[in-house]
Amino acid sequence: MLKADNLNVFYDQIQAIKDVSFEIQEGELVALLGANGAGKTTIIRTISGLQKLRSGKITYNGQDISTTEAHKLVRLGISQSPEGRQIFGRLTVLENLQIGAFIKDKKADIGAEIKYIYDLFPALKEREKLAAGALSGGEQQMLAIGRALMSSPKLLLLDEPSLGLAPLLVEKIFEVIQTLKRNNITILLVEQNVYKALEIADRAYVLESGAIKLHGTAGDLLNNSEVKKAYLGG
Repeated sequence: MLKADNLNVFYDQIQAIKDVSFEIQEGELVALLGANGAGKTTIIRTISGLQKLRSGKITYNGQDISTTEAHKLVRLGISQSPEGRQIFGRLTVLENLQIGAFIKDKKADIGAEIKYIYDLFPALKEREKLAAGALSGGEQQMLAIGRALMSSPKLLLLDEPSLGLAPLLVEKIFEVIQTLKRNNITILLVEQNVYKALEIADRAYVLESGAIKLHGTAGDLLNNSEVKKAYLGG
């Protein structure tokens, strides 16, 4: 579904991503792992059209999207839940979700998606008229994922969905991610919680200093000595 070939990304003169290549098959949950500052978010932003490539190529279902603008990618079926949630704090929960459906014209379609989000996250239904800025951190993360789902994406980019959440909420978020996979949404998961990510992923790539250091099935990486030493406390 998605293929990245030799991506190179710079911030001014500083190279953040170095010849990164990876692919995601339809229906897969692929994790992109690494320490803080490894370049994970830069890759997500590059795929979603928010960061420009210096060189390399990104294809989506065979179409070159290397220079496609972000809002056009949403129409193609790619949606992102960003790091830090970035919800609209002064707008209500419902209004945040409606913004996520900007590509849809029919009220019935938007209504069906909102119901789907509320079924995934009942807490959002209870707070739909509340300003999003008044939600807890976990609820804001639910809202960010819900807003990304409002466009009915085929490929969902999740950037650090568990960051800063209490353990119970982390479990809830990961349960929802598994549900989305079962609902045939292809997922690229960027996550610092390496163990949790490898528990649910099909495959994973480990990023270090802007370059792919390791890749393989989630099971192989869970048992990899380098991964255990660097990320799993042993």
